Amino acid sequence: MKLSREQLRRLRRRHRGYQITLVSELLLVMLLPLAAKVPWLLAAMLCAVAVVLIVFLSRFSMLERTKPLIYAMGGLAVAMELIWHITLAWAPPVGRALTLPHVVVWCLFLLFAVVRKVKSLVRERFVTTSVVLGAASGYLTVGIAAGVVLTALWVLHPGAFVASALPVPAAGEIGAVAVAPALMAAAFGLLTTVGTPVIQSADVTGHVVSVLISIAGQLYVAILIGLVLSRVNNKTL
Repeated sequence: MKLSREQLRRLRRRHRGYQITLVSELLLVMLLPLAAKVPWLLAAMLCAVAVVLIVFLSRFSMLERTKPLIYAMGGLAVAMELIWHITLAWAPPVGRALTLPHVVVWCLFLLFAVVRKVKSLVRERFVTTSVVLGAASGYLTVGIAAGVVLTALWVLHPGAFVASALPVPAAGEIGAVAVAPALMAAAFGLLTTVGTPVIQSADVTGHVVSVLISIAGQLYVAILIGLVLSRVNNKTL
């Protein structure tokens, strides 16, 4: 079936969105050492990734019905990130109370973005380099969600972590902001099953969270492979 000019335009922009999303997420990972020295950088990069997911990917997705929802969730996630950081700086008790809503909003947004991305990838007519890059970006999105979860866990249950394995906040620096880059890096270590020394092995909560993160990474790959294989089989029958 031949594509119309409009369909071809949207296809190219969607594939470009896969590439831009992967680049933005790779930049977030590679700039984590710098983010450890620049307190606001990780929050800015998280907001940038959210904007990229909305503007360059969801905008040209084939899933029209859920676009308003992903836009609303992305906007709410960015707003919560700003509010959370402001309250941690000026009203720490309020910031701590907002930690749970903050992590819930971000996880729902990122996981919904992953689900939409997988559905879009499965509907692609051909497996191109851009489609493969889109699949890789979905894996990194899961890792970013895991990093947000670990940061929230540090705020709510710091005993789950090995204090000596995390950076010591400087005078006047917000603890959660100071350790967030290290926890984001640790999340990717757990996602890839490499592991991380920052989790207390004797703490049940921390151990369960680390296991769930490892399972999430493997589950993403398994689901993506299963959906692709089922589509190939359906075409050959």
